[in-house]
Amino acid sequence: MELDVFAKMISEKRNALGLSMADVSEKTGIAVDLLEKYEAGIQKPKARDLKSLGKALDIPPVILMHGPCTAHYSNIDENGHKISKWKKY
Repeated sequence: MELDVFAKMISEKRNALGLSMADVSEKTGIAVDLLEKYEAGIQKPKARDLKSLGKALDIPPVILMHGPCTAHYSNIDENGHKISKWKKY
């Protein structure tokens, strides 16, 4: 994925979640200065950072690697009912 697309995706998601870079740093263990480089699109993320960013920002790492798309999501809710929906990332 292009760095500018990745940068925009994580920046927009972080802001949508109301998280500061310090919050994301705390959740991921990624230094704030490195997060700034990722969001500015000037540094390519490491694989381990993709995984931790994905978890912190609720974006599957595969989406962070390959770019935005619409993906099918299925799971079982707390009542045992199947959840099946499309989610845009």
